[in-house]
Amino acid sequence: MKTLQVALVLSAIVALAFAANASFGSKLSSSKLASTQNLTIYKKNNTYQDGTIVFPLSGQTNTKIIRFINVTDRFTNSSGPTTTLWSGGPGFTFATLFVKSQFSQGINISALFYTD
Repeated sequence: MKTLQVALVLSAIVALAFAANASFGSKLSSSKLASTQNLTIYKKNNTYQDGTIVFPLSGQTNTKIIRFINVTDRFTNSSGPTTTLWSGGPGFTFATLFVKSQFSQGINISALFYTD
């Protein structure tokens, strides 16, 4: 029984390590969805894939403060990427997210930006 408990705890830790969903900041009740961006990059063998998501999009402006960013992995097989906030984000009017896939995997995510 003790072995089963240890195995369950270890599997939960591994599952958290491979979780591809990410969030930055905290959403308030007054926050409104300002933008939804999708990023899809197909897999290539023996390499990592990466991409960036920039808010606001080129040619657009944003004067409102970002409160919350939610990145959701749209793959259902736990092969999702790692997302890092490179610049801006909550408290700023801009954000740049860097997304890197697992080895020999692709990227399929949605990023939601909430502002006040």
